[in-house]
Amino acid sequence: MEASDMMNLSGIEAPIQLSDLRLEFPTYGGAVKAIDGVSITVGKGEIVGLVGESGSGKSVTAMSIIRLLPPDSQRIVGGSISVLGRDMLQLSEGELQSVRGDDVAMVFQEPMNALNPTMRIGDQLRQVIRRHQKVSEAEATARALELLRDMRIGDPDRVLRNYPFELSGGMRQRILLAMAFSCRPDVLIADEPTTALDVTIQAQVLALMQQKARETGSSVLFITHDMAVVAQLCDRVYVMYAGQVVEQGTTEEVLYTPQHPYTQALLRSLPELAEPQQPLPTIQGLVPNLIDPPAGCRFRERCHFAHQRCHEMPEMLAADGTGRAARCWLLDPTNPEREAALEQGRQAQRPDPLPRAELQSGGTLLEIQNLEVRFPVGADWRGRPKAFVHALNGVDLELRRGETLAIVGESGCGKSTLGQSIMGLLTPTAGKVVFSGKDLHNLPPQQMRELRRRFQVVFQDPQSSLNPRMPVWKAITEPLLVAEKLPARARRERASELGRQVGLNPDHLERYPHEFSGGQRQRIAIARALALQPDLLVLDEPTSALDVSVQAQILNLLLRLKRELGLTYLFITHDVSVVRHVADRVAVMYLGQVVELGSAPEIIEAPQHPYTRTLLRSVPELSRRRELAPADLQGELPNNTRLPDTCFFRDRCRYAASGCEQLQSLTTASDGRLVRCHRHALLPPWSVEQSSDASHEERPAGSAAGR
Repeated sequence: MEASDMMNLSGIEAPIQLSDLRLEFPTYGGAVKAIDGVSITVGKGEIVGLVGESGSGKSVTAMSIIRLLPPDSQRIVGGSISVLGRDMLQLSEGELQSVRGDDVAMVFQEPMNALNPTMRIGDQLRQVIRRHQKVSEAEATARALELLRDMRIGDPDRVLRNYPFELSGGMRQRILLAMAFSCRPDVLIADEPTTALDVTIQAQVLALMQQKARETGSSVLFITHDMAVVAQLCDRVYVMYAGQVVEQGTTEEVLYTPQHPYTQALLRSLPELAEPQQPLPTIQGLVPNLIDPPAGCRFRERCHFAHQRCHEMPEMLAADGTGRAARCWLLDPTNPEREAALEQGRQAQRPDPLPRAELQSGGTLLEIQNLEVRFPVGADWRGRPKAFVHALNGVDLELRRGETLAIVGESGCGKSTLGQSIMGLLTPTAGKVVFSGKDLHNLPPQQMRELRRRFQVVFQDPQSSLNPRMPVWKAITEPLLVAEKLPARARRERASELGRQVGLNPDHLERYPHEFSGGQRQRIAIARALALQPDLLVLDEPTSALDVSVQAQILNLLLRLKRELGLTYLFITHDVSVVRHVADRVAVMYLGQVVELGSAPEIIEAPQHPYTRTLLRSVPELSRRRELAPADLQGELPNNTRLPDTCFFRDRCRYAASGCEQLQSLTTASDGRLVRCHRHALLPPWSVEQSSDASHEERPAGSAAGR
C-alpha cells in the first residue's frame, strides 16, 4: 500500500504521510543518500513502528518529518512530507516552530541530553506549556503537576524542584513524555525512547505512552531496533535498510511471517528464538556505503537468497492483497530464479550446531564472601562523610571454572560495582574476593600484578575503552607491553594472532578505532582482554550498545572462545534473552544483594523471588503479544543511602505479608536454588501467575525464522 493510498476511515488525510522522500547529506566525498525513496504513512490513532539497524535511516527520517535537521547540512531532493495536511517543505521557520509542540511532539533516546541540566524540572515544564498555551504561571504549574501524576511519578512537588541529574533515567524519560503530551499533540514521534532503560522502567514507559496516545487519539511513529517491543506496542511496522523501506505490513504479518530476507535475518539473529548456547544465525558484512550504494537490491551482498535478478533495483512488491509489501524479487511469482534462490538461501542460513559443552568440574575459581562496598557522600565541616551509598550489602557468590554466571538486575542494584570489586578496581568496605584461593585485597602489590593477568574485563562501550590515538595492534597488545615488556615486533605478531582468533582481518590492525564498526571495536576489546591468556573474563554489558545482528556475532564469538580456550565468564547484563542464551547460572541482584541464585533454566522458566518474577514479567516477548501494562513495582528503587531495616523489596512487592518486616537471608529452595524470601514456597506457580497477567496471544516458537 502506497502512502498516498492510506486514508483514515473518515476519509481525512493521514496525520503523517511521507511520499517518495529523498534526502542527501553533502560531503567532500560525495552526497550521502541517507533517505532514498521512503514512503511512510501513520493513520489517525495508530502506533507505527520503524525498525532497522544503525545507519538504516530511521532517525533521519523521524527528524525530517518535523524538519529538525540543520538546513545547511542536508538537502531534500525529492518527494513530499505532509503532517496533519500541511506541506512541511513549504512552511517557514516560524510556522515550523508553531507546529512543533502544538501539533507534533518528539521524545528522544537520551533524556539527559534532551533536558536542560541547568534548569529545574518545573521551570522546563512550565516553559514548554506557556510557550504553546496562553496560561498563567500558576496554571502552568498545576498543569505540570497533573502531567507528572499522569506519568505515575510519586511526589511530583519534589520532582518539580529537582534538576535532571537528581533523577533516575526512567524518571527523566517519563518527564520527557509528560513534556511531549503537555500540549496534547496530534502526532508523537518517539526515537528509541526506552533503549537505555531497564526492562521494568521500559514496561512502565511503554504502557504510559500507549495509554496517553489512546486517551488523546495521538498518532505515534515509534522508532526502535527492539523487535519484541514492536510486537507488544505497534499496530503496523516499516522495516528500513540502507535508506530504504524494505518491508511493511501489520505487526503480526511482518514479525511472524516476514517476507524480505533482511527482516528474516534480523529475527533469526535474536537469542530469544534460538537454542541456548548454540550459534545464532548472523548477517555477514556491513551496511553499504550510501555515497555510492550498489546497483540493484542494497541487501544483495549480505543476502543468502541473492541471485542474478537482484542486480536490478526491486520495487515494493505486494505480498498479498492486504497492503503488506516487501522490496524483494522473491515476491514476484513470475521470477524464473525464485525457487532455486529460495532453496539456496535455506541451505546457507543454517549454522552448524556446536557440540554440547559439559561444564568443567575444575572446582571454584572465584569466591565472594559477604562483600560490602560503601561510597562516602559529601562531608561536614570536619571532613567526615555526611552519608554513605551502600552499593553492595553482603554479596556471597561462587564462580566455578568453565561456567558462565550471569548477573542481572535494575540499574543501581550493584552489578557493575560487583564487577569492579572482582577486578580489584574498587576496595571493598568489608568481605573478601578470593580468586584461585587468594584474597585479592590482601595481596602484596607484586603478587597482585602477577595474579591479575588471569582475570580481565570487557566494558560496555568499546569506543570509550579504546585509545583513539593508538593503532589497533598497539591497543590489543598494550597489556603485553606492561606485563612482559615485549618488543614491538613480537607484539605485532601476537596482535595478528589475536585478531584472527576474534575474527578481525590482520591487515586492518594498523587502523585506528574510529575506522571500525561498533561490533568490530567490541572484537578488538575482547582480543585485548585475551592478550594475557586469562582464566576469567568479566563482561560488563558487552552487547547492550550493539544492533541485534552484531550482537549475534559477538555472542557467537564468546561461546566459541569459551569452548576453545576454557574461559570462565562473569556476564553482567539486563537483557534476559541474552542471559537465557549464554548463561549456565544466574544471580539476580536487588539493592546490592543477591535475591535469587540458580541455574539459568530454573530462574528464567520458574522464578521464585517476587522481584525476579516482576523482572521477567516486564520483558517484552516476540513469541507472544500481550496487552502492555506497567510493571507491578510500587514506586522507585529505594534510596541506598538509608537501607531499609526490613526485606529490601518489601515496599514494592505485591506479595508482602507478615514476616517481611524482618531482614531476609538466602534460603535453599526445594530444587536447590537460593532465594532471599521467606514466602517463596507460598507464592502461586509461575505458570499460573503468567496466565493471570494481561491477555496475550501465543505465537509458535520460532515462527519468525522462516519464510
